[in-house]
Formats: sequence, structure tokens, C-alpha cells
Amino acid sequence: MKASIKIIFLLFFNFLFSQKIPINHFHQYDFEKITPLMSYLSSEIQKKYKEEDKATKYDNLFRVNIVAENYELALNQIDSVRSVYINTNPTIAKAMGVQFEIYAKTLKNINPNHLFIDQYKAEFYKKYESLPVKSQIILPRYFNVDIEKTKKDIIAILKNDFENKDSIELKKALSLLRSYNSYIVSSNSFEYAKKYLKELESKSFEVKDSLLINNEISIRVVLNKKVINPESAILVNTIYPTSDDLNDQKEQASYGYHSVYIYPRGKYISNSKIEPFEHEADDINKIIDWIIKQLWSNGKVGMIGGSYLGFSQWATVKNIHPALKTIIPQASVGIGTMDFPMNNNIFASYTLRWLNYVTNNKMLDSSFRDEDKWNSIYKKWYENGEAFNTLDSISGKKNEIFQRWLKHPSLDNYWQNMVPYKREFSKINIPILTITGYYDSDQLGALYYFRNHYKHNKNANHYMIIGPYDHSGAQGYIKNNLKGYAIDSVANIDIQNITMEWFDYILKNKTKPIFLKDKINYQVMGTNEWKSSVNINDLEKNFLKFYINPNNKLSLEKEFKKDYSSIKVDFKDRSNADELIEQKDNILDTVLEKSDAIIFSSEIFEKPIEFTGNFVGNLKFSVNKKDVDLYMKLYEQNKRGEYFLLSTYYGRASYAKNPEKRKLLRENKETVVALTNNEFVSKKLEKGSKLVLVLGVVKSPFMQINYGTGKDVSEETIKDASEPLEIKFYNDSFIKIPISKN
Repeated sequence: MKASIKIIFLLFFNFLFSQKIPINHFHQYDFEKITPLMSYLSSEIQKKYKEEDKATKYDNLFRVNIVAENYELALNQIDSVRSVYINTNPTIAKAMGVQFEIYAKTLKNINPNHLFIDQYKAEFYKKYESLPVKSQIILPRYFNVDIEKTKKDIIAILKNDFENKDSIELKKALSLLRSYNSYIVSSNSFEYAKKYLKELESKSFEVKDSLLINNEISIRVVLNKKVINPESAILVNTIYPTSDDLNDQKEQASYGYHSVYIYPRGKYISNSKIEPFEHEADDINKIIDWIIKQLWSNGKVGMIGGSYLGFSQWATVKNIHPALKTIIPQASVGIGTMDFPMNNNIFASYTLRWLNYVTNNKMLDSSFRDEDKWNSIYKKWYENGEAFNTLDSISGKKNEIFQRWLKHPSLDNYWQNMVPYKREFSKINIPILTITGYYDSDQLGALYYFRNHYKHNKNANHYMIIGPYDHSGAQGYIKNNLKGYAIDSVANIDIQNITMEWFDYILKNKTKPIFLKDKINYQVMGTNEWKSSVNINDLEKNFLKFYINPNNKLSLEKEFKKDYSSIKVDFKDRSNADELIEQKDNILDTVLEKSDAIIFSSEIFEKPIEFTGNFVGNLKFSVNKKDVDLYMKLYEQNKRGEYFLLSTYYGRASYAKNPEKRKLLRENKETVVALTNNEFVSKKLEKGSKLVLVLGVVKSPFMQINYGTGKDVSEETIKDASEPLEIKFYNDSFIKIPISKN
């Protein structure tokens, strides 16, 4: 049935866009004389155009109707587009299309005795004042169009698709009309709009851009001009300079603060060398010193931000400044061996891609977004079997930092100097709000900081929010559908509002955010509810213990007779490169990813079980190599046959006992690896479902390949593959999953 519907849709789609509009009665395609053609096309498109998706339909039609001068209808259609997004992203929904709305209202309401500019100004100010502050702040992005490029695009379409043609496809006609609409609106009004925006924003904000501190650290300050007395500053350290940063700063300041953005050494206007992660522990405190000396500062600073920005906050509290009153680290990079550039001492291929992104120039390298390019680089390295330390050469450009990092495969002083380490956490006494997600690529870092803070400071005032979010979701960009999983409605929280309430709570002595019920606040997937706990260790007191049996079973009973399950991996075989690169890595899927692995399954659960926390365990095995990289993926398989990814573990066996020092294995001798540093999750396991464990050996284009010789893994090549790896997992190996008694 589904296949039939798909075929019907494709036939309809092909019919829709294969429709022709006759144009043989037009003989002139000079750009300056195409108004009659545009009027004709707008009329014909409205007769023939069909579209099922509401947002797409009205987004196209309002542009057509502006060209047709049907302004009232166009305005209604703009509202129809907004209605699609108003609940999921009200800030953007209220601002989107505003450039077209103001233009259409101007021409709809203009008095014959008035000038366009006078009516446009009136309509612009009226609309601006009607918008919430957040929407006002993002308006500049809607008036940022390259008018000359748009004109050239129109001329190219006319030349390639219209000249000497008797008819034109509806799709191409629509493309031309969209470009033409963009051109007439931008060329007739954007000059005025940008002027008015500047005037309006100058009443609220003072921008001090391109400041250079100590001749090496670049900062930008946005002051809230409506704040009369000295006020607290919100501080962000970001290695990702973009044109949107200024809008983000204005939004922060709009809450009644001043905003300061730091760009690390070598970024933005700094001429220093770019060395990611290495200087934040010192440099940010220099900026705090500068801030508190300014007349607009009341001597209090709070920090916020995600990923690298989250790491920056932990770097700052390594030697905490008295003026720093709170931090809100989101999706914080666990620099070193926690999650980046290594996951339990295994380097990721992505490391080079990220380094090129931030070190190739003072801004950002756009090739970072080219997924195909980077996958082809990883594939070439994987298939050729070259050393991991040649990955940058394969990409076409040596990277100094990449090579530097590879010289530090353990958690040594190089990494320890970047963030608090062990007893240094005991000196951190400021309130902290950590935000991360079950599928955040930096959750391991966030949990490392959180757990160590409480481990070394029993009186830590540290809160955490964790839910079904990926890396961007933990920073406020929550997806309703996350890699195949439709999140519970209660999980779609307003993270930005909570963080600003936290700043008010700490910096202005207001009430604590009502969302924070206790220190750990977690969303139980599948229940549509949040729960809380005072102590993260309380969540992991009760366990179900499963033994790994050679009959592919996860058993609650330990077998007395010793036995094993085995895997054989030929490191010389690279025939699966395309398969590995194309894997979707979905959270909810009907396909199980199981390369170079064994699958174990439990019995069916006779009642629902709440799995909340980190699974742990011991793997007892022997291998015919001096080292091995292992991975585990733990799934719930529901009664519909779908696999729900719960948690993932990667680890290098030689560092399992101590991430600071490598201890090679004895070939074909039993060893034990304790399973730690995997992903925290909270999920209600359905009645009738079962646990599925995928246990395997890492051999992937996306990670280092450990051939097991005992040499530096970054220097090993396919020539070191020699005989296949053979590993035996003994049946007294086990995992323990934390379950709630509530």
C-alpha cells in the first residue's frame, strides 16, 4: 500500500513539474523589459500550480502574488507560512517573510499623493514595534541579499531557459518568478530597511566591535543602552566567528545585561597563531579582568555556550576568577580522551575536519560543510590502509595542530593543563548549570565535568538538564524528530529561557528557574515526563546484570562451565568502505549496525522497565594481539522489531585501566576491561521488548585503526595487519544496566 502511494505521489510530482507554460508569443527577454512576461507567468502559475506541503505551497504563492500585485492575498499567504512554524519556533516564525510583508503593505496602503519611501517607513516602523524583541533582533538577516547577483541569476535563467523556446516548464517558471520577486523587493526597499534597522537598534544597543586586548585576543561588546546603572556581563568565548554573532549578543543584552564575545588567539582580528584549546585557561581570565574595570560593569560575570564554548567555561574555572559568578556549559567538549579528539583514547577522523574548519583562516572554512568531500578523504585513507597520521596529507594540506595532537594519545599534561583535573575541581564553588543530551556527541565530556565536580567537592552547587537531544539540541536547537525518534512533547523545552532565568537567579537574586526541580533533571523517553534526583549516583543503585553467553544470549544467570564467543577480523579487507560510510546511525531503525561484531539478546521483558543512568560492566577476553579497540552498542528491540539505540561505548583496551598510561596486552592471555565512560540515557523499556547488545572490534573510516602491534597506533599501516585478529569473549563477562525502582 505504501509503495502504491509513493508511486502515485511521484507520478503527481512529475506531472506537476512537467507541465508546460507556452511563451512563444514573447520575443523579447531583455531584463529591463520583462515585466509583461512576469505578469503573464504569475497568472499561469496560479492556474496550474499544485502542492501538498502547506509551507512550500504558500511560500511560493505569496511571491507569485506580489509579482501579480495581489497584495492582500500575498499577505494572507505569508501568514499561512508562519502558522506552520509558530509553535515550534515562534521567534523565527514571527520574523520570517517580514521583508515581503512590509513591501506588500506599502504598495497596498499607499496613498496616490504619498511617496513610496514615506509609506514604507511608516509600515516598517509599525511592523518593527509589533514584533517581540527576539524577532526584532534577527530581522537584519532577512534584509541581507546580494541584489546584483540576483539580477545576474535572472538574466542567466532567461538566456538558458527562455530564449528560443516555445514553452517553459512550470518548475523553471516558478524559479524565475521567485528570483524576480526577490529582486524587485530588495532593489526597491532594502536600502531603506537597513537604514531604519540601524536607527532603531542604535536606540537599544551600543556596539563596540573589533577590540583587541593584549594585542592578541579579539572581543566585541554589546551594551544595553536601556540599562542605566552598571550591570553584569554575559561572556561567551567562541572559536566560530559568524555574522550571526552580533544578533546573538543583542539578544543576550535584551534580557537586561551587557554581552561580551571573545574570539581566541588568531581568530577574527587577532594576528596571533591559532592553537585551539591551549590558551583559554589564561586568556579568558584576562578578559574578565578587563570587563570589571569598565564603567558599565558591576563586577559580575556569567558565562554560557555550547561545545567549544562549553569547554571554554571549564577552562576558565581551572583558575577561577573572583568576578565569575556562574557558568552554563552546554554540550561541553571533554577535551583529551573523554570525547574529543579521542573517545577513550581512540582518535576520530572527524578531528582533522574540525581542525581545518577553525584553523584554515580567521573566520571559518566553508569546506567543513562538504560531507561528500570529507567522506571521500576518509574512504581513501581507509581503503589505502595508510597511517592515520597521513590523513591530513591525504586531504591535501598538512595540519600542524593535528600532528601535535597525535603526539599525545594519552591523558597527559598537555590535555590536563586545559581544564580542571582531579583535585582542582574541589576549588570550584560557584553555581553551575550543565545541559547535555542522551545523543550529544560531547555528553561524555559534560558528564566527566559533572561527576568529577561532585567527586572532589561534596558541596558542589551544580545542576544538570539532560534529555533526548543531540549536540545542537543541547544548545537549544531541539529537533522534534531526532534520527528517526519522535521525542516526547515535554522534551521540547525552551532552553534559552531557562538559561536566562538562571542568570537572573544568580546575577540578580531572582527566583530559581521553576523547571529545575532538583540537581539532576532528566526526561524519561517514552513516558512524556521529566524526573529529578538530588544525586546522580542514586540513579544507579539498582541494576540488572546480564552475562554474555556464547549462544548469543544476554542471560541473568551465570554459567558455571567456562566458554566463549569469538570474532575474527581481517584488517586487510577494506571491501566494506561504502557500506560503513553510508550507515545512517539512526536512534530508531529497523536495521542493526553490526560490522565485525557479535549480537547478544536478552529474554523478553514481561513488564516495563525504566533504564536510567550509565550501563557498566566487565569484559573478560583474550586476543592474539598486543592491543584492540572495542565498541559496544546497546539497543532496545521493541515488539515491532525496531531497534532503539540506548548507549554506545568505544575504548582502547591498553588504556582501560588508566587513560594516562598505555599498558599493552599479553597475546592470547585473559584480560579484563572495565566498561566506563559511555552514554547516560533514560528510557522506559516497553513490555514485550528485549535488550540487544552489539559487541565488536573497531574497523572504520571514521576512527583510527588499531592493528594491535603495540606501536603508536597513528603510525600503524595495513602492512601491520599480518594475520587476522582473533578475540574470545568469555562467558563470565557481563554488563549491568541501571533500573529505577520508582
